[in-house]
Amino acid sequence: MFGRTRGAIAGLTLVLALAGCSNGGGSDSGGTSGGGGSKGGARPVDSPLNPSQVAQAIPGKIAVPQGWHGGEPLVAQGGEAQEQCQLTARWSCAGVTAQASSEYSHGADVDAGFTVIAYDSVDNAKVGLKTLVADNHDEGGLKPLTVEAGADESDAYSKEEFGVVAMRVGTVVAMVVGQSLPKDHDLTSFAKFQVERITTAATGKNPDA
Repeated sequence: MFGRTRGAIAGLTLVLALAGCSNGGGSDSGGTSGGGGSKGGARPVDSPLNPSQVAQAIPGKIAVPQGWHGGEPLVAQGGEAQEQCQLTARWSCAGVTAQASSEYSHGADVDAGFTVIAYDSVDNAKVGLKTLVADNHDEGGLKPLTVEAGADESDAYSKEEFGVVAMRVGTVVAMVVGQSLPKDHDLTSFAKFQVERITTAATGKNPDA
């Protein structure tokens, strides 16, 4: 199962690369739970992100932590994103407008992978997270984790040296996969990092500025 879970990032990256896509410049486990919703009024993250915002939201080389290495993220949009979504087939493709992936590494067998899937509505994003969580949990042997990252909904677990958190932030679904992560850059810190980038990009600001 974890080969498929971590392979989601590697597989999506490979699919996007082969397709020639453009380079982009509280949670209780065992099910999704609320976390970062705001009271009253519309939020920027509740509106669909455009491809430029998705490219900014996915972690890239500029934001890589000291001592880590990372390449340029890969981003697909529009019909291309729909085609790639159908190929990965790990989450609902209804309403997908863009998707992206990237990966950081720190020595041998220490990695953090990121996937961002942008939807055209909050409702479609909720379905996207639900199907991703169901896919992640289609085999047993998982240890529930609590990851407080500020997402609206999230689900986290570990198995062996891997940790996974799937999250929804407004109209965006994100997954972070970590392998043998150190304490100073654990799954929770990378999940918060991803949520912050999504919320910043949604306001029209570049997280790397």
